[in-house]
Amino acid sequence: MDVITTHLNADFDALASMAAAKKFYPDAIPVFPGSQEKSVRDFLSSSHTGPDFKRLRDIDIAKIRRLILVDVKTPERIGRFSELLGRKDLVIHIYDHHPFSPDDIRGQKEVIETVGATATIFTELLQKYRIRISPAEATLLMLGIYEETGSLLFSTTTVRDISAAAYLLTKGANLNIVSGFIRREPGPEEIDLLNELLHSARDYVIHDARIKIAAASRDAYIGDIAFLAHKMRDMVDADAVFLLVMMGDRIQVIARSHIPEIDVSAVLHAFGGGGHPRASSAVVRDLSLEETENRIVSILKQTIQPTKTAKDIMTSPVKCIQWNSTLKTAEKTMTQFGVNVLPVLRKNIYYGLISREAVEKALFHGFGRSKVMEFCTTDALTVSPSTSIKVIESLMIEQNQRFMPVIEDNRITGAITRTDILRSLYESLLRKERISAHEKTAGKPSIGKNLSSVMKSRFPPEVFNLLRLAGEVAGELGFSAYIVGGCVRDLLRGEANLDIDIVIEGDGIAFAHALGRRLNVKVKSHKRFGTAVVITDFLKFDVATARTEYYESPAALPHVEMSSIKKDLYRRDFTINTMAVKLNPDRFGQLIDFFGGQRDIKEKTIRILHNLSFIEDPTRAFRAIRFSERFGFKISKHTVNLIKTAVRINLFDRLAGTRMYDELNLLFIEAEPLRVIRRLAEFDLLRFIHPRLKITKTLEETFEAIQETFAWFKLLFFEEEINKSHLFLMALLNELTPRERTEALQRLQVPQRASREILDGIEDSQTALAKLQNASSKDIYYTLRPLNLQSILFTMARARDKERKKAISLYLTILRNIRPELTGRDLQSMGYRPGPVFREILTAILEARLERKIKTREEEMDFVRKNFPLPQPVNP
Repeated sequence: MDVITTHLNADFDALASMAAAKKFYPDAIPVFPGSQEKSVRDFLSSSHTGPDFKRLRDIDIAKIRRLILVDVKTPERIGRFSELLGRKDLVIHIYDHHPFSPDDIRGQKEVIETVGATATIFTELLQKYRIRISPAEATLLMLGIYEETGSLLFSTTTVRDISAAAYLLTKGANLNIVSGFIRREPGPEEIDLLNELLHSARDYVIHDARIKIAAASRDAYIGDIAFLAHKMRDMVDADAVFLLVMMGDRIQVIARSHIPEIDVSAVLHAFGGGGHPRASSAVVRDLSLEETENRIVSILKQTIQPTKTAKDIMTSPVKCIQWNSTLKTAEKTMTQFGVNVLPVLRKNIYYGLISREAVEKALFHGFGRSKVMEFCTTDALTVSPSTSIKVIESLMIEQNQRFMPVIEDNRITGAITRTDILRSLYESLLRKERISAHEKTAGKPSIGKNLSSVMKSRFPPEVFNLLRLAGEVAGELGFSAYIVGGCVRDLLRGEANLDIDIVIEGDGIAFAHALGRRLNVKVKSHKRFGTAVVITDFLKFDVATARTEYYESPAALPHVEMSSIKKDLYRRDFTINTMAVKLNPDRFGQLIDFFGGQRDIKEKTIRILHNLSFIEDPTRAFRAIRFSERFGFKISKHTVNLIKTAVRINLFDRLAGTRMYDELNLLFIEAEPLRVIRRLAEFDLLRFIHPRLKITKTLEETFEAIQETFAWFKLLFFEEEINKSHLFLMALLNELTPRERTEALQRLQVPQRASREILDGIEDSQTALAKLQNASSKDIYYTLRPLNLQSILFTMARARDKERKKAISLYLTILRNIRPELTGRDLQSMGYRPGPVFREILTAILEARLERKIKTREEEMDFVRKNFPLPQPVNP
């Protein structure tokens, strides 16, 4: 006998899953292990949907050979069915959406999916195997999904739950029936119990988390306490709610959590309960209400992670200065690294703090050569890495201290600023909002959100697992690891970008080699820059030590030094590229966004980080245009003004030509070239390539023609490589004089060989266009044969009439591949002696083929014999 069962006090998810399982196990008997929630009982009494459900007393459990468990895998929650678990001949199949716990039942078949409801799993299976369901059955499954996901509003809701609900709607699910059971109002008995629970509730604060535990007793059985838990959760201001209701000899415990720090399934697992981190339940025997409450509090104290400490939010490493450095040196260091306070060290031991205000006043009074130690503050408050954030908040506010050194063994290990404190306060505020994080942050940027599920869905499994391993290796070394930049940006944009960059707070090279040993793969390191490349079978990615940079002069290359992740992100170009995701196991997937990158992705805006950004690196103007065109984002008004300022002061004249050339190549490859060139003209940037460059109608037409020509060519010959950016560069320079073209290429410092190809290509295309008018196949061949592929495509783009375009198309598709089948060896076997005549013969064969006079090898041999007769032997 096969039996389908679920957990005690069955809810709609359990009921729907049992009914759906019957579709896959038609001979199995659905049996409740015990009671059902009141709403489920009401539904069953008013509906004939689904199979004929049996009670435990209606069957002989000794005859069960296969047990199908749905929405449950905890032994204590399946009633008398747990007596069968020791039998070796028992086959167990499990379908559940709750994660495994150590003491859970294991089966021969296990379908465990991280979704909001088990009904979602069965809906997907029904859809996959194209099993028909009636509107009534679709409604029951929708009840299971809606109840378990809070009508798709709980933070545990996934995209798969929403897709499953949408599918059920197409199958006739009735939302009026669903809302009638899900959104019901409590009856008089339930209101009375809810009032008692509200009045009896006790408040606990454990590691900064607020918990309410409410207890009550009833003589009669009340089935739907979970409904009251949802009601109470919405009425009280707490991070977690525990309801304890004693009924007879047992206590029904229902728990709901708002925050990830409180995993209620882990708490109730100690009582034999089950569920998921945000919602769980258990049945307790042999304990009083007070004993149960005390035990829950004790478990919470062990399981809730402590509040954040200084180590969690501090910036590390910190830029410091030696005690005997001059104040003039301190000023220069502060300016170079963009800081307002420097810790002062004496032989690497923390000595005090020197502020910009103190330095500037001292310099004003002529003390530039004085030592830092003479003006630094030596009695500033300090904290240790384990100091609670609450304590640090109080100290910094009460003492009006804007910079807090984090000291361990008299050495500075980090620093906390007022911005760090404000960010921590804001995170706590979001976490403690009465409504769920899902509802609170829907459509809004959230600080500290976790992207692990997004990473898992966007990245291939091998890449996701590699990132997890990278976090583990970093943790073992005492480092922090992050993925940064475009990879994170595109995750938030809903795209997968496998251009992975990992930044390490610590020694990036040591980390790369340690990871390489774990993966048994090759690692290339560059000690000078603190970077490495890790090469696996499926991915090549860069590793860098977190660093900061400063510029000796405008448009110069930066000087780089080791730093923190915050400083590393601050040196990047635009806010959308300044986000990171932590990889260490304790916070895997945590988003780091110091500079509003999420906001600008949502608002589709390219925004510069600071006002001197274009002064330090003018190529960022080209990148602003590139990202704007690639993503369809607007450039912020302030960023536009800063680009115009950089243009007005001729800053791009100082820019190395190679850097401008590289940016142009990327612009032409990654974005819509015509729109790009118009934007460059709009910002008056073309004149920095050459003063005579301007947008004309001919140039626009050529750019559009190149796009069409390139697309046509790649469609037919996708394996042939062509430098697309050089095609557009040729078009850009085409209307200049030969001398001006040379000047422009010299300004861009284009490599000599590429420069020659571009210049020759422009000239050759002009000559070719003149020769292709009314040209025969032979003329087309000899006109285009000497040109490289780049020049031929440029010629095709410049051709304005169909006849010449058709001629070039004929050459690329047919003529360029025509060649004689006969070889020199063949000619020798025919009796011809090697010599200049071979070239003459083969050329004649080629031209005959071009003119379609001959087509086969045999025709070639006849052609040779006819046109190049062998000399007759002379008789002696």
